[in-house]
Amino acid sequence: MINQSKHGFVTNKCTFKKFVFILLVLFNTSSYAAKESVESTHHAMDYKTTRTLINNIRSNKLDYLKNATELTIAFETSKVQNWGQLHYQAAALYSELLLREEKYDELYLHVNHYLDIELIQKQPDVFLSLLESKIKYLSRQDDGYPAQSLSKELEERLLIESSTKGKIIILRALAYYYTSIDALKSALKVSHVGLELAIEDEDFSSQGFFYRKIGDAYSVSNDKEKALEFAYKAVSASEKSGDGHFTSKAYWSLGNALLGRDKNDEALKYITKALAYFTSVNMHEGMAYAQYSVASILFSQGKYDEAIIGAKNNISLAKSAGVFDMQLASMILVSEIFAEQGQLQQANQMSDEVFTILDKFSRSLYKAEFLTTHYQLKRRLGYVDDAFTAIEQELFHYKKHFEATSASNIKTLQVKFEVKEKEDEIIKLAHENKINELKAKEENQQIIIWRLTTALALMLVLITLLLFYRQLGQRKKYHAMASTDYLTGCPNRRGIMLMAEEQLKEQDITIAIVDLDHFKKINDTYGHDIGDLFLVAFAKAAKKTLREDDKFGRYGGEEWLFILNTTSKSTTKGIYKRLAENFANYCIDVRAENPQVNWSITFSMGATICNSTNKETSLNDLIKHADNLLYRAKENGRDQLIIQSSSKA
Repeated sequence: MINQSKHGFVTNKCTFKKFVFILLVLFNTSSYAAKESVESTHHAMDYKTTRTLINNIRSNKLDYLKNATELTIAFETSKVQNWGQLHYQAAALYSELLLREEKYDELYLHVNHYLDIELIQKQPDVFLSLLESKIKYLSRQDDGYPAQSLSKELEERLLIESSTKGKIIILRALAYYYTSIDALKSALKVSHVGLELAIEDEDFSSQGFFYRKIGDAYSVSNDKEKALEFAYKAVSASEKSGDGHFTSKAYWSLGNALLGRDKNDEALKYITKALAYFTSVNMHEGMAYAQYSVASILFSQGKYDEAIIGAKNNISLAKSAGVFDMQLASMILVSEIFAEQGQLQQANQMSDEVFTILDKFSRSLYKAEFLTTHYQLKRRLGYVDDAFTAIEQELFHYKKHFEATSASNIKTLQVKFEVKEKEDEIIKLAHENKINELKAKEENQQIIIWRLTTALALMLVLITLLLFYRQLGQRKKYHAMASTDYLTGCPNRRGIMLMAEEQLKEQDITIAIVDLDHFKKINDTYGHDIGDLFLVAFAKAAKKTLREDDKFGRYGGEEWLFILNTTSKSTTKGIYKRLAENFANYCIDVRAENPQVNWSITFSMGATICNSTNKETSLNDLIKHADNLLYRAKENGRDQLIIQSSSKA
C-alpha cells in the first residue's frame, strides 16, 4: 500500500517533547521575524517593492507560505492602486497561496473571478497559472467531470502554446491532474516532457516537481532503485529554489524511497525536515503525510504505543484536511499494530471500517495492497467467506492497476527519455564537429533507436504474457487457498462440499459425518492448542486410511465430512475400523509429546449410502441423514459407526 507505502522520527516520549518544543520555538521566532518584516513592508509597499516581491516569488526565489502576509499585501495593494498587469500577476500568485493555505472555497471564488477578466487572457502565463490552480482545486472534488473537461482544454492549449514557460505550467497542471485520477502513464509522459523544458529554462522548482512525479511512478511500479535515484534528483533541484513547499514534498518522497531500501536513519532525516516545514506553516495536508511516516517508523521499531497514538491522531488530521489516502493509510496502520500485538478483533474492526470507505483511496494499487492485508486478517480469524471476497476484489484492483500503470509502460517511457537525452548530446556535438561526422553519428543513433524499439516491442509482448500467466496462476492459488482448511491442510467446508456435489453427479457414493467424541472437554481441560493437535492427528489418520478416490474435509469445528467411493456397508465398516486404529496411533504420538494429556479420544460416525435407487436425493438430504445417524451413534454411547441407506431415512 503506500510505501506508500511505515516510519517514525522520535525514539521516545522525551525526545518527542523536545522536538515539538524546538519546532514551536522556531515557529514563533519565524512568525515574529515575519511580523516585523510585514510591518516594514506594509509601510513601504510601493510599486517597485511590490514588483520586486512578485518577481522573486514568480522566479521561485521566495517561498509562498513563508511570505504569505507580504504576498497578500502586494495583492491587495496592487488591486487598490489598479496596477493592471502587475495586479494580475499578483492574483495568479495569490491563487497558488490560497491552495497551499488550504483555503479551497476562497480559492474557487478567486480563480473564477479573475478568469472572467478579458485582459488576463492577453497575459498567457498569468492565465495559465490561474487554470493550473483551478484544476488543482477541481481535482480534489468528488465530481470528476469539471476537472476532466479542463484537462482536455489544457491538452489542446499545449498543442498551440509557443512559450517554454507556458508549456511548463500546462504540463505541471496535467501531471497533477493525471496523478489525482491514477492515470500514471499519462502523468509520467507529461512529466518527462516537462522535465526537459524545465531543465532548458533553468526552472529548478518545476524540475524538482517533475523529478518527484517520475520517482513516485517508479515507486508505484516497485522499481526501488529508480525511485530512489529520481527522489534524490528531486531534492537536489528543489533545494536550488526558494520553494519550501515543493522542497519539503521532495524531502518526504525521498524519505519514503529510502524506507523502501531499509535506510531508516537517512529517511528519518528527510522526513523530519519535511515535517518541520509543514508544521511551521501550519499546512495540514503536508503534516498528515509526514506524520503518517513518523508513526510507521515507530511501528517498524517496535514502539507500538507511540505508533498507535500517532496513527490515531493522524486519522483525524488527515480527515479534516481532506487527505483521504493518509486517513485510510493511518487506519490500516492502526489495524496492523493491533494485529501485531495479537488483538485480532480490534484489528478486524478497524480493517472493516477501512473496507467500507475503500473508494476514498486514490489509486487501485493502494486498494489492492489493503485488500491483501484484509484477506490475511480474515484468514487468521477464520472468516473464510470474507477472506474469499477480499481476494476477489484484490485481484480486480491489481488487474486495474496493471492495465493503467504497468511497469513495462513506465520503463518504456523511461527508455524513450534516455534515448532523447542521447539525441540532445548528438545535437550539441554538431556545433563542434563537421557535418559528415554529425550525419554518421545520427545514422548510428537511428540504428540504435531502431534496435532498441524492436527489443522493447519484444520485451513488452513477453512481459504482457508473463503478467497474464502470473495473474492466472495467482487466481488459481487464491481459489485453492479459499477452499483449504488453514489448520489441517485438508479441504474446508466450501472445498469438500464442491467435491461432494461433483462426485454425487457421477457415481454412487457413501456420505459420512464424523465427530470427535468429548472434544469440547479436551479444549476446556488442556486448551485449544492441544485440541488443534488432535484435529491435525485425525486429518493425518484420514489421509493414511482413505483410498485414492475417497475424499474428506473439515466440515466445521471437530466435525468432518467423508465422501466414500463405495455403496458397500462392509467396505465402509472396514474404512471406519482402519481409521480408528490409525487415529489411536497418532493420538499416542500427541500424548507422548504432551505428558499432561491422559485422555484417550475416540470418534463417532454416521454414514448414509446413496445408490441408483435414491439418485434424486440431494446432497443436503444425504448430509442431514448422515448427521441423524451420527446423533444416534452419540446417543448409543459414542465410539461407533451407524450406517444406513438414505432410502430408509
